[in-house]
Amino acid sequence: MAIDSEGSSEKIEGKYCYVLRLYGSLINGQKAVVTLLGIRVFFDIRVPDGESPDECEIKVRDILSGNKVETLKIEHIKAFPFRGYYTEKKSYLRIYTSGTGKRKTAMKAVQDNNFETASDDLYSFHRKVARENGIQLSGWSMVSKYIFKKGVDTLCPYAFYTSKKDFYPLEDLTRISDRFPISALTRDRTLVLTWDIETQSQELGEFAEVLDLNHNVFMICMTLHWKDDPKPLKQICLVDVEVEPDPRWITIVCGNQVNLLKAFALCWRAFAPGIHAGFNDSDYDWRFIMERAYHLNTLEWMWERMTGKFETKEEIIKWKYRGKIGAKSENDFVKKYPVKAPEEGEEDPEVKDYMGGPIKIKISAEDDFTSSFLKIPGCVPIDVRVCLLKRFPKAEVDKKGSLKFFLKKCGLDSKADMPYEKMWKIYSEAKKSPSSTTARNMREVAHYCIIDALRCQELLVNQSIINDYREVASIAYVSLFDAHYRANGMKVRNLLGAYAVKQDMVISTRVPENIEKGKYPGAYVFPPKKGIENRRPVTGLDFASLYPSIIMAYNLSPEKFIFDPKDADIAQNNGNDLHKIEFKFNERNVQAWCVRHDSQMEKKGLYPTVLEDLFNKRLELKARLAPLGKKKQQLGKMISSAKERGKKIPESLNLEYSSVCFDYDYWDSKQKALKVYMNTFYGEAGNSLSPIFLRELACGTTTAGKYNLNLVAEFVSRKGFGIKYGDTDSLYLTCPDSCYEKCDLAYNDGKGEISKLEYWTEMVKITMNVMKKLRDQVNAYLRIKSETSYLKMAYEE
Repeated sequence: MAIDSEGSSEKIEGKYCYVLRLYGSLINGQKAVVTLLGIRVFFDIRVPDGESPDECEIKVRDILSGNKVETLKIEHIKAFPFRGYYTEKKSYLRIYTSGTGKRKTAMKAVQDNNFETASDDLYSFHRKVARENGIQLSGWSMVSKYIFKKGVDTLCPYAFYTSKKDFYPLEDLTRISDRFPISALTRDRTLVLTWDIETQSQELGEFAEVLDLNHNVFMICMTLHWKDDPKPLKQICLVDVEVEPDPRWITIVCGNQVNLLKAFALCWRAFAPGIHAGFNDSDYDWRFIMERAYHLNTLEWMWERMTGKFETKEEIIKWKYRGKIGAKSENDFVKKYPVKAPEEGEEDPEVKDYMGGPIKIKISAEDDFTSSFLKIPGCVPIDVRVCLLKRFPKAEVDKKGSLKFFLKKCGLDSKADMPYEKMWKIYSEAKKSPSSTTARNMREVAHYCIIDALRCQELLVNQSIINDYREVASIAYVSLFDAHYRANGMKVRNLLGAYAVKQDMVISTRVPENIEKGKYPGAYVFPPKKGIENRRPVTGLDFASLYPSIIMAYNLSPEKFIFDPKDADIAQNNGNDLHKIEFKFNERNVQAWCVRHDSQMEKKGLYPTVLEDLFNKRLELKARLAPLGKKKQQLGKMISSAKERGKKIPESLNLEYSSVCFDYDYWDSKQKALKVYMNTFYGEAGNSLSPIFLRELACGTTTAGKYNLNLVAEFVSRKGFGIKYGDTDSLYLTCPDSCYEKCDLAYNDGKGEISKLEYWTEMVKITMNVMKKLRDQVNAYLRIKSETSYLKMAYEE
């Protein structure tokens, strides 16, 4: 099970080559590292129209020679471009180099000479390698031929070396179910370490500041878990003063701050976790620890123990610390208490991330969160607060977004109750006048700290955060690290790139320059009919995944687009059915055409193919849920019945119910993650900062949505239904009065034979039956009008 990855150019048998290392665990939970060999480093150059590949190669060789770039090989290939409709492949030069450094130099040289490039990822080569070779950076894989070495890496006892050809993903877990139980694969033994630190300033009542070196960290508490288990394997408390022991955790008294930091490093080395989690630790805990380790000259010692490798503290800060020594927080929340409001600023593009420093995580369309942490090979640091800020809408989160708030929001036990003033007073007394009483009081502080760390794992499990990250990461050929730190748009691009390889298509990751700014038509909103509807029930019809469905129905994909009317006429004369897109942009008419697929697989574009595969995968996941849901309900009733009768519930029944609940939540979270992911495709097409930005595709999606919503509105209106409101993908309707004639007579404005409650109950039942029939009629109508079965409306009771 791959957890983390890193790529590098290394000298093997006297030659430099690129290797990709995957850190993770074997099925028994033991840590392992797999080094993939035989990876070719290249990028592509499009041969200009009117020029032969040989002529282009001469020019390119001259450019590379002038920039002193050595190439291993230049190959002539044919491929389809990502943008624009072509019936034949175009000529490209594939430039091979020995390492990523030379590749970057070569790419810059040819791009500076106005050549169009593809396969040109600049700062994320590991993702390019993964998508082009089908390598799982986060998921189970199998290896058929390998060289095994033991003791190569101090943190990974088992090291495997293999060719990328002999390393392949385990897409269907049932393939090896005869050798391993499915539960061993779904509940893999990835080790999670959670932590929390306690700090103090010199003045009681003042919070410890990260940048004030007179303020100290006096306690670090950790809990260790298997990925899906909230119950800890171990609990550890590191502290610099005497603390009364507690059988629930291991207490290690370190004596001073330096020893405390060293003990933390030694604990890390002993457990070598795959995931390190804390609450707001990327804005406070990591920064506090790194400032002290750096200025107390402990960082090099700690790094060597945590990784088994020596590096100078300057190298660590430059390449391994995703933060900045001496820098203030850019966020509006520090540890457990509020600070000044955030300064305004633009989002850093991904290119700046790879130059070092903190990482900006996209929380929402408007908000970023700046994360700082020490990146240790083989471990992914995850800030649980960031996960929850991304998951819950801003309107639902209180101003602080505190641990206490999220625990309540998720229905979990709260933190241990201890006012900060009390904790600081206890520590001050223990430091100045240690005694059995202060030691006993410090045990309370340790309990408080342990519980904060423990709650992080409980939140991860409760919200199925790691499993959700993994689902999208495994599909998109990105890492668990990418899943947490990168926005969904990157995952869309990477998956499209993976499918492009299968279709002999090349894609560029360069962001288009000089994009014209302006607004294009968005979704349509029906003006609501004012006033309270108190005569009839109001219910809705919703398009199922409207924008993904439109993309699939109309074959909206960059390589199917035609932008010139003459080319559109030629395509139509050749027997192609075209979907016309027309909209206003900056006071002018914009036109484009898209070649429809006519339900023929070979004519389906890249976007529809990807979305259809994701849609089918989601259906498979939902199919797994149906029997699990029934069993969960059945077992739940049995347990409730036993409780009502005052009978003892057998342990076997509790265990079975717990297992079924886990399986249900596991598959349910996966299908929900896919739904969110599918809805990102449209947004990325309309993102002008994205390499795959295509205004015509984005606007073609919204205009088709508006057209189909109006189509349905006209259809239901002709049938006598009233439209109370409509927005983007839904209509809220009232049924015709004729549907309620019998119950109207029975009620007779309160003078009839049935009560008001009975009257409304009957109207609701009638509405449900009528809406089901209407849904079927609408879907049949959409099938005729769109000539596909992709566009459907759903009615949820």
